[in-house]
Amino acid sequence: MFDTSGATAMLKEGSRAYTGLEEAMMRNIDAVNGLAKMTRSALGPHGMNKMVINHLERLYVTADAHTIINESDVNHPAAKMVAQAVKMQSNECGDNTNLILTMAGELMQ
Repeated sequence: MFDTSGATAMLKEGSRAYTGLEEAMMRNIDAVNGLAKMTRSALGPHGMNKMVINHLERLYVTADAHTIINESDVNHPAAKMVAQAVKMQSNECGDNTNLILTMAGELMQ
């Protein structure tokens, strides 16, 4: 939905302005993709460790997605739902938390 009046008239030609449901959907997709991108490089045999400093200034060096998500402050509702899925996966199986995050990010793309 492109509106040619108001603030959207100042945007570059070809740009889109999202309103209502479209904007909420795009923000949810971006939040989940950001969460997945945070742990994507920790996946696989050549995965790198991440340094996470929590709100108590405690340092964690890990490649485990559960620890990264658990110590991160996730505020967005859609990202919180994916974080809850990671926690449930860890509670049930104890493993494959990176898979859950990566799959959710890929599904959003």
